[in-house]
Amino acid sequence: MSNSQIPPSTGEISPDSALLRRITTFTSLRTPHYRWFWLGMLANFLGVHLQLVARNWLVWDMTGSALSLGIVIAAWGLPILLLSFYGGTIADRVRKRNLLIWTQVANACIALIIAVLITGGWIQLWHLIFAAVVEGVIFAFHVPARLAIIPELVTRREVMNAIALNSASMNLSRFMGFAVGGLLLGVIGIAGVYYIVVLAFFLSAGLLFMLPRLDRIRRQVTTSIRTDLMDGLRYINGNVVVRSLLLMAFVCIGFGLPHLNIMPVFADVVHDVGESGFGFMLGASGLGSVVGSLAVASLGDFKRKGMLMLSFAFLFGAMVAMFAFSGSYYMALGMLVLVGGFGAGYLATNSTLVQSLVPHDMLGRVMSIYVTTFSLMPLATLPLGAITDAVGAPLTIGSGGIILALFALGMTALVPRLKRLE
Repeated sequence: MSNSQIPPSTGEISPDSALLRRITTFTSLRTPHYRWFWLGMLANFLGVHLQLVARNWLVWDMTGSALSLGIVIAAWGLPILLLSFYGGTIADRVRKRNLLIWTQVANACIALIIAVLITGGWIQLWHLIFAAVVEGVIFAFHVPARLAIIPELVTRREVMNAIALNSASMNLSRFMGFAVGGLLLGVIGIAGVYYIVVLAFFLSAGLLFMLPRLDRIRRQVTTSIRTDLMDGLRYINGNVVVRSLLLMAFVCIGFGLPHLNIMPVFADVVHDVGESGFGFMLGASGLGSVVGSLAVASLGDFKRKGMLMLSFAFLFGAMVAMFAFSGSYYMALGMLVLVGGFGAGYLATNSTLVQSLVPHDMLGRVMSIYVTTFSLMPLATLPLGAITDAVGAPLTIGSGGIILALFALGMTALVPRLKRLE
């Protein structure tokens, strides 16, 4: 069944009224089922970003090594690379609501263990590496279900709005988590931040319990998981547009987002602003991301999504390069707002195009390939950490931004069908 055949899943809005209703910035939040989902994801994202702040600063404080940061982050990314496609196949077979709830509970338990280890003074680097591996496994099952369930909660015309608002919740929590997290580190310590993370994940699970059991699963599945995996790969290989969109995601995330994981180096070594400055730098990126996400949500059913995506990708890369080579802390903060805005705009439009083009019964598997793109950010941080130790953070991150901008120009010229996508 394609997305165009999926009726409104909430039962709250009739098809006729949904078609006539003008899509505004917060249209999807009027739908009760999507609203519970959005709130649950807001709590989840807040926990994720607070944990990112606490973990990255803890690793840097323990080791003073960008390479150690890269190792911990890569330990999170490797399971995503290896297991996301399997996680997407499972998402096509089970109720996504239940999968989302249990992965949130698992995240809370892992964060609680780390918090206790920090409180007792027993924490070691290998604990963080092991926890990162487990969190990566959870992520590989959680995110395909999270992305694939969105078209089931809103009408087809509202998918871009819903995805952009989901991105806005992630970026709002990034702004809150990064800006507040950096300050909280100096007030309640790393362990205190981790306990807040535990509460955020349990709150997310509780909010997701409010979702009805309306998400679709494939009934009477007679094929093996291996067959489903191969069917998904054949579909992607045979669809040049979907394949190009996934490639865009791989390159943009692989070269555009690793600056977030190298941020402790910019804060401590390049600009010498300490913990609070670290939080404000991450918060500036989060603020820009909120603005970018809401701007895309406000576009409604915008018809030139392909050209918009390509423009966002180029500007994302250019702003990453300008941030990396910024000569002052305040200039870097300004550039980070633009980095966040264009990055969020790119991710929202790219994800919307993928979810609009892929048939519903294939969506979990295709979105799982999309999720593997997120493994590139942590995996790229490992070699980037080593390169940063050798040549410095500005040259390392700036070069990635330049590569990304040039790639966006190349895709615009080589795959003209992308520009015409609606």
